Amino acid sequence: MCPYLGDVGQAARMKLVVNMLMGGMMTTFCEGMALGRRGGLEGAQILEIIAASALANPMFAGKGALLLNKDFPTSFPLKHMQKDLRLAVSLGDQLGQPLPSAATSNETFKLAMKKGYADHDFAAVFNVID
Repeated sequence: MCPYLGDVGQAARMKLVVNMLMGGMMTTFCEGMALGRRGGLEGAQILEIIAASALANPMFAGKGALLLNKDFPTSFPLKHMQKDLRLAVSLGDQLGQPLPSAATSNETFKLAMKKGYADHDFAAVFNVID
């Protein structure tokens, strides 16, 4: 059960926080996968080790195979993730909270949109990283 978040609009802010974290995690996950593979590691082994580490989480487990296969059936469109990253960065600006990592992730997602991945799953950001 979710806790009561208080005033009107707080749930929307919470959604931005969660999606900002997911977008940043996905960008870093994609970078790690690309670096490991470029360094000669096998993708399946990278995923296996991540799953057995402190980094294990449902998003990496669910999206990892998609990255390896470069197959991105849409469960959460990339364009919606980019919108939420943009809104989170904007909220940070309004509140005087710097969000440099989120801003960088937003730029990566914007590039993916320009490359035609807007309607793919947000994991398709991997296509502009790998």
